[in-house]
Amino acid sequence: MALAWRTRIDGWRETGQTHTEKSFAQQFWSDLLRSFEIIPERIDLFERDATRASTGGNGYIDFFWSGVALGEAKSLGRNLDAAFEQALDYLRGGSIGQHEWPKYVIVTDFETIRLDRLGDEPWTLRFTIDELADHMDQLLFLAGYETITKAEEEEASIQAARLMAGIFTAMAGDDIDIDVSDDAPTNQEDEDLATQEASVLMTRLLFLLYGDDAGLWESDLFHRWVEFDTTADNLGPQLSALFNVLNTPETRRKNLPDTLARFPYVNGGIFDGTSASTFLTDNMRDALLAACRFRWTHISPAIFGAMFQLVKSKEARRGDGEHYTSETNILKTLGPYVSGWSGTTVTEQVSSIA
Repeated sequence: MALAWRTRIDGWRETGQTHTEKSFAQQFWSDLLRSFEIIPERIDLFERDATRASTGGNGYIDFFWSGVALGEAKSLGRNLDAAFEQALDYLRGGSIGQHEWPKYVIVTDFETIRLDRLGDEPWTLRFTIDELADHMDQLLFLAGYETITKAEEEEASIQAARLMAGIFTAMAGDDIDIDVSDDAPTNQEDEDLATQEASVLMTRLLFLLYGDDAGLWESDLFHRWVEFDTTADNLGPQLSALFNVLNTPETRRKNLPDTLARFPYVNGGIFDGTSASTFLTDNMRDALLAACRFRWTHISPAIFGAMFQLVKSKEARRGDGEHYTSETNILKTLGPYVSGWSGTTVTEQVSSIA
């Protein structure tokens, strides 16, 4: 990539071409992603509409990967510090949900790149296109390799709790609750039927959300399926069909649409049995899409495994999850569910809860 873009940049200088931003930005980001074996066409990344905090005006972000990175490309010789401030202006504008905020900002004039890590341990790095390969380690977050601090993990757990609470409320309504205290029912017959159904569906959805980010299948496959293959009216039946596919070995599948055929067989019983979809509401798809834009690998496996339990509490939902987001409290809530989890995979952990 460095050699190809150096040749192109030298050509621009020879011909005096300066207005390169709009013509070449998308190609630059695509090439950068492909360097890390990310297929950009499989993710909705380019020209995200956004509001600027400073003016209230509308604009668009060149490159936006929810929860991962924001990119702005400017013409040769432009001020990258100003471009970085523009990126932050978009983030502060209110049109990008906090659960979507990226950990990294990349700004470039194609020849020089400024890379910033946001969050609890920020840093800034500048290098030229010729030095791109020398900084592969700092760019490995594009391939899913990054370090999350404890403070960032705790903040992510709060965001995750809010998102899962939103899904649960959209599915089952705010009046359906069970206790999360010592008095919580342990027999399924003591729980409300709708709550039981919601619990099963929440577990399955959480697995799919996490799988999108954890490499269980191609990146954002579930997100794209919800975005392009469902509507508010057919989400329930479509989810039932997807669960059936996930519970069927590849050798026994026939005549599946291309997107469904890309999902692997998931053993362990998490998708075994009928799925409840009749109680989904019009708000369910919006809540699910919001959750799809979150990076679920930013939370710990213990928090991941516990999330669907916690959002069934009215107190947790009304408090946006803050009361239940410490890992200590989560492990107390789960009790025997997490005993023996040491050394198990995410799939096994989720299946044990299911």
